Amino acid sequence: MRTSPALDGAQAQFTSGLATALSVEEVGRAFLSQAANLLDADALGMYRLGSDSAPLEVLSAGDYGFLELYEEIGRSDDPVLDFVLNQQRPIDSSRVVSGHRWAQSGARAALGEGDLAHSLEAPIVVSGEVVGTINFARVDRAPFSSTDLASARFVSEQLSLAIERAYRFEETRTRLEILEATMDRLPQGVVISDQDTRPIFINRAAGRWLKNVGGASRRSTGHRELESHLDDAVNAFRAGKRVHASSTKNDASSRFIVKSYSLGEKKKAVVSILSSAARPGTNTPPRLAVLSPREQEIANMVAEGLSAQRIAERVHISENTVKQHLKRIFVKTDVRSRAELVHLLWTAGHGDEPDDLGD
Repeated sequence: MRTSPALDGAQAQFTSGLATALSVEEVGRAFLSQAANLLDADALGMYRLGSDSAPLEVLSAGDYGFLELYEEIGRSDDPVLDFVLNQQRPIDSSRVVSGHRWAQSGARAALGEGDLAHSLEAPIVVSGEVVGTINFARVDRAPFSSTDLASARFVSEQLSLAIERAYRFEETRTRLEILEATMDRLPQGVVISDQDTRPIFINRAAGRWLKNVGGASRRSTGHRELESHLDDAVNAFRAGKRVHASSTKNDASSRFIVKSYSLGEKKKAVVSILSSAARPGTNTPPRLAVLSPREQEIANMVAEGLSAQRIAERVHISENTVKQHLKRIFVKTDVRSRAELVHLLWTAGHGDEPDDLGD
């Protein structure tokens, strides 16, 4: 069926308006503001329906007094609605039943309260289920035409796509809110950044460590230290590594271990876990069962930030012997650097961390 240039333009404008609607509410507003350009009607509205086809929400283009009466006597005796729910396609009152049957229906009686005589409805279908209807009504001047039915079909199809998209958007937003609330309750700091080290998400613990990132102290010591760590981490990831750890600080007396994971080329993001390098009430890290007493002693001094030379001087052995001890410690604890060893020491007993968060 050929359409007029004016109708083609109205359809294009309607589709464009729906494209920018992210929520069901915005989809509804777009329908109410533009549907009159697509289909000539004296009253129009949109229903959102529950799983039992009962109305959850009614959006109307005017203050129609017959809507309450329709719920009382019309919904249960509406052959137009019954057809739409069962067949999942548009229909109008002049086609669904005989004129006598329509005239005797509760729906027609309810519309009569608003001086309306003809009804046209179309379904909103998401994943094969009718989740709503669009409704048009006219006074007794002319029943709806086949062109009107085609327009209603176009509107219902576009609304169905837009509402399905809005459902996905709202579901994603809810999941993100749950995820953010969960991350904010973690004792460890969590920073998610892009591969240019720009932050995507910072949980509360990390925000406290960074001292109100984004405020007056944005260039705090903690923030500068994290940026430096992330620069090194990104370079390490580009060289093929998937994990990078370092020991850093946020003030003169507090040190943290930062361990970053690459999420891979597809996600193009970095997750960094911030852990305190000191536990309240203790000055030494927990003992690791795989280490000998001497190895544990040396590991503790590494956690203090001592160099191999300083460790050698403290325990009265050669620097080369310290390095040999460190090699054995690395093998036993499956770490690759002093920073990873310190991280392991101070987080022992706090649960396992993932070795790979890639694709």
